[in-house]
Amino acid sequence: MTRVVVIGAGIVGASAAYHLAASGADVVIVDDGRPERATSAGAGIIAPVSTREFAEERVRYAFACAAHYLELVERFEENGLDDHSYGATGELIVALDEDEVKRLEIVRERASAFTARLGTVGVGSPELLSQAEIARRFPRVSTALGGVWLPDVARVDGRVMCSLLTTMAVRNGARVVEAPGELVLSGSQVRGVHAGGELLECDQVVLAAGVWAKDLAAVAGVDLALYPQRGQIVHLRTPGGSQLPVLITFRGHYLLSFPGDRVVIGATREDDSGFAAHPTAGGIDAVIRQGLSVVPSLSDAEWLEVRVGIRPASLDGEPYLGHAPGVEGLWLATGFGPQGLTLGPYSGKMIAASILGERAEIPGAFAADRTVALDR
Repeated sequence: MTRVVVIGAGIVGASAAYHLAASGADVVIVDDGRPERATSAGAGIIAPVSTREFAEERVRYAFACAAHYLELVERFEENGLDDHSYGATGELIVALDEDEVKRLEIVRERASAFTARLGTVGVGSPELLSQAEIARRFPRVSTALGGVWLPDVARVDGRVMCSLLTTMAVRNGARVVEAPGELVLSGSQVRGVHAGGELLECDQVVLAAGVWAKDLAAVAGVDLALYPQRGQIVHLRTPGGSQLPVLITFRGHYLLSFPGDRVVIGATREDDSGFAAHPTAGGIDAVIRQGLSVVPSLSDAEWLEVRVGIRPASLDGEPYLGHAPGVEGLWLATGFGPQGLTLGPYSGKMIAASILGERAEIPGAFAADRTVALDR
């Protein structure tokens, strides 16, 4: 039986552990419970298409990620885990000025072309909405001059999804060790992981420890072009807030809603934050201003909390997913930056498939052995 130690129980590591355990592998999850990990603060928008243009291979992968969420939800519900937070609220990409209005048709055409080739799962049929149509359907979105409506886009709570994936992994035989993990090598071969005062001997190790994977990989002589990026997200409550869809702008900010009239506004992307996982006055001010520019009535919302996470950002903007170069038995699953909740669960499944010798369709841009400049 293959024995695998997964270091890191964020969304990617928890998914890898679940899929490995469900396939019969002997799995140990090693996690030191960092409250500042990215999964704990992520917004959780599951959108295969966006305002940006990506390569075909990358978009296909994003569609597969969205479809995989539906598979997970079905498995959760079959196992009595109904409170999974997944909800297809739809997504409205909004234009806030005339120049952005001109870009809407390009976004709609691109989304329509992809859904025609790849199906509508997780997206729905793209529709161009006028200012009047937005005012009628989403009256609180009072500043939008137009939008593209994607009715099947969903959102999740990262903390909930991560917890359920870990629960499913344990139900399938995985063991959890709550302690920092350190790689143990014999030459260029993984021997195991030292954690909690014991040596966990194993055949394979998955580094899914977010930005902290950089130091773990360095022990094995693997240089990862990762750096910490702070993200601050504000949670509010307002009457009728649960009726808002996911709202995306061309300016890099967003809103989404959850049951209980909770509205989430995000997010900062602070490349010079280091590992300081605290909210800042400037960051909160920026996030609030962005939210009010789309839904001005949120100025009367009840303040709930600020969530702060340290994202594992890569210097080329893409994750590391696959076998670590030059080290037998070492696998990388990190560097997802702000895309962790979108890509994470399916990426965990792909790394599990790779370890088990099964087919895994991973974009070349994610290759773990690619060369990335180590400065910025």
